[in-house]
Amino acid sequence: MIFKRGRKRGSDSAVEESTEESTDDASLDELDDEATEPESETSTEELEGEDRESADLEGAELAALDELDWRTSGPYDIGEVSDIESTEESPRIDLGSLILTAVSGSELRLQVAEETGEIASAMLVIETIVEPPASANQKPQAYSSALELGAYAAPRSGGLWAELRDEIAHNATEAGGTASLGEGPFGIELRRLIPVTTPDGEEGYQPSRMWVAEGPRWLLRGIVYGQAAIEDDADSPIVADVLSAFRQVIVRRGDEAMAPGDLLPLTMPSNVSAESEESET
Repeated sequence: MIFKRGRKRGSDSAVEESTEESTDDASLDELDDEATEPESETSTEELEGEDRESADLEGAELAALDELDWRTSGPYDIGEVSDIESTEESPRIDLGSLILTAVSGSELRLQVAEETGEIASAMLVIETIVEPPASANQKPQAYSSALELGAYAAPRSGGLWAELRDEIAHNATEAGGTASLGEGPFGIELRRLIPVTTPDGEEGYQPSRMWVAEGPRWLLRGIVYGQAAIEDDADSPIVADVLSAFRQVIVRRGDEAMAPGDLLPLTMPSNVSAESEESET
């Protein structure tokens, strides 16, 4: 596990933080080119087609999905976990409001808001090695994905995600991108294509998918970038690695009164031998 720090201009609002893309951050520059450039193997038109296929769920379908319990296999509230100690088998990183389980072959990068110096979110950059079929006579392929995590205060009655997602989708289209709602591993998944300028100066689109899990007075948001953002096969090892990391997150809400949508504070981990790298965006 490599630990890095980066700078990020951000807001503590759940809506604003969710709609602010991290594509200009150095932590995403290393992801696969096909996830950011329009001339890639996966074209913008194909991505938009996939969005349309998963979009436009009816209101009754959305309500039905919202009613289901999607956390039976995690993420977890700290009150649901008997032991949070880090072990060799389950190496954990305590960030205060979030406790992460380290994923093999991943890097943890903490993004710091320039205005306040506070940690705005935690990002796991995950590399998945995919073995080709034995008959293909090809080398294993490495694919990079990223999972940006943030936890927010939420009403005891839940329902914050239903209130936020339409506004987040609207902001994406206002920025010249596309957004669609579909069924994902945690109920309603939001997929977006946001126009960006790639590191080499070309205009492109950044695909992402947003997973949201709601627990006791908290909402955990995960934004998936890179190869896992464009994989449709839920059984793909690329998606499975990122999904596993999200499911193993433990949220420590705390007892303090907070307004719905306020970012739960993150703290620097004390149990990580870290390589620290500062980067300005």
